[in-house]
Amino acid sequence: MRNVKKLFLLTLGFLSLALGIIGIFLPLLPTTPFLLLSAFCFARSSARFHGWLMSHPVLSPPLKDWQERG
Repeated sequence: MRNVKKLFLLTLGFLSLALGIIGIFLPLLPTTPFLLLSAFCFARSSARFHGWLMSHPVLSPPLKDWQERG
């Protein structure tokens, strides 16, 4: 059961990451909420992907801004 939850969170994390990246280029699709969802899912399922996302030079600034200011 734990592996199913981890797989679900990883899948949701990558899906929301893809939507967040698409949102960078499409003005009607928000970026930050999808990146926040992705960070949440990765924090619960994979320390490696969460660390990668939080240290990414392009994707991490909105996440760090959200952590600091809300």
